[in-house]
Amino acid sequence: MADEQRKLAVGMFNATWALIDTKDRSPEQDREMLTAACASRQLWGNIGGPEQLVTGDWQVAHVASLLGHTALALDFATAAYSRAAVSEVPDWLKASACEGLARAHAVAGHSQERDAWIDRARQLLAEVDDAEDRELIESQIATIGN
Repeated sequence: MADEQRKLAVGMFNATWALIDTKDRSPEQDREMLTAACASRQLWGNIGGPEQLVTGDWQVAHVASLLGHTALALDFATAAYSRAAVSEVPDWLKASACEGLARAHAVAGHSQERDAWIDRARQLLAEVDDAEDRELIESQIATIGN
């Protein structure tokens, strides 16, 4: 049962990313993107550890930010960061959680909070040895609106 849920969770996560990367999504695709992110997070909630839960909350926040659902984005970004802060997860994932909060605050129009979370993400990235992990998070930070 857990193997099936894991496979479904990964599938929903990947489907969400495919939709995130889709140019000119339709309103139906936007709804599908949000529900796929939520489905993935729900499945991980049953079988995942801290890394999967942080990532799931982050992805829901990312999608909500893209769609302009400010309260939802802030809620899930805060949950991702709160879990990352108290869990044994890699520093790149903590930086990613900070990026999620920066993005959600940007959508909310909170420029000071956005900038503070970007700074915190970059502080954490300075501790990350893997260049690929650093570049991934930096590429996400680069897409945060002003």
